[in-house]
Amino acid sequence: LVMGFLGRFVRRKILLGLGMIWQCTANTTVAFGQRFEHIFTSRSLAGVGSSPQHPTSAAYIAETFSKERIGRALGINIAAAMTGSFLAPFLGTLVLTAAGWRNTVLAFSVPGFLVGVAFLFMQETKRSQKWSGVSTFSYLYIGLREVLSNRTVVAVMILEAVMAFRVGARDFLPSFFIRDLGMTPFESGIAFTVFVAVGIPAPYFWGYLSDRLERRKVVVLSMSIAAALWFALAYIKSMAQLLVVLLPNGFVGQGIGGVVQAFVAESTSKENRDLAYGIYFTLAFTLGSFSTVILGYLADGFGFQACFVWVALISLLTVVAAATLLK
Repeated sequence: LVMGFLGRFVRRKILLGLGMIWQCTANTTVAFGQRFEHIFTSRSLAGVGSSPQHPTSAAYIAETFSKERIGRALGINIAAAMTGSFLAPFLGTLVLTAAGWRNTVLAFSVPGFLVGVAFLFMQETKRSQKWSGVSTFSYLYIGLREVLSNRTVVAVMILEAVMAFRVGARDFLPSFFIRDLGMTPFESGIAFTVFVAVGIPAPYFWGYLSDRLERRKVVVLSMSIAAALWFALAYIKSMAQLLVVLLPNGFVGQGIGGVVQAFVAESTSKENRDLAYGIYFTLAFTLGSFSTVILGYLADGFGFQACFVWVALISLLTVVAAATLLK
């Protein structure tokens, strides 16, 4: 939220560049930590540095691409992040076994630091408004009032609030594979890797489709299929059934966020777009942190079946939110 507000006055390349440098510098201090408290503090500071990445990059992309291409552009942005999340554990394991965890942390911090420096040299026009002391904070109230008085934006925030309670569901799949389906840890790892991999092109696909069709219909279609697949996953009993459900679920259930973000881009003015994205991602991450707790409680108390049925129900609520609010 703070970074979204600052985006009204500070060039986005500065926020992104300094944020990356801050994050990577904080991460390097993890390598020198001697106690849990040291590592916890370093990771917390790194989280502060990463805060501009989502709202600022989304606003940057929204301002760069036309309405007819914004869905695809945001989809590529999400797909790139998913690709990094997919490759990092594999590459990290290779470096970890050869150089140890401290050197691995240092090695992985260097590329991000260099990217942050490169951001500072990108070309970008100056922001339309200038910082003028403490009185500038009055724009925060004005911006919040303008954003939250926009019915479409409020509808998107409600939709995102519902979707946030699906966050973290896929992280329970490996344990489900091992405990309920009797897979070995290696087989479970392969199955989960395939699930993640098939989802990488999904953000671009859904973004492309939303550029061609009504975005509301794309959200309804995606989440309707996802609801059916998560519900079916709760009753899987064999490997054959798993393959039929897991692969399409990996594609359908991931990457729809770019379409929802495109709504924000189309519904807000240029001056308030950073702030709108700041609200959007603050809401997503805050509520998403409760989602994993709820899913963990359901899995421990009632089994993975209840966990997946919960995700299916949330997906259905997402369909209702999209169908009734985003018009």
